[in-house]
Amino acid sequence: MKIKGKKLVLVLMCAIVMCTGILCVPQPEVYAKANSEAEIMPLADIIVWKYKLENGVLYKRQYNRSKQCWVGGWIRCS
Repeated sequence: MKIKGKKLVLVLMCAIVMCTGILCVPQPEVYAKANSEAEIMPLADIIVWKYKLENGVLYKRQYNRSKQCWVGGWIRCS
């Protein structure tokens, strides 16, 4: 009976040590990655309309700001 009691105490002590060891493990810290303008790369070209007034007539033309070039010809608006 004494051997059973010693085994029970030993098993309980091992279980307590194992459980507290698992609970005391520090959790890894989570860091948010900082966003900066240098890391952002647009996937689509940025296209804007440019306007000019010539002899009282309004014209418009698309300009690709990503590639810095014209996209088409001048279109008469009015």
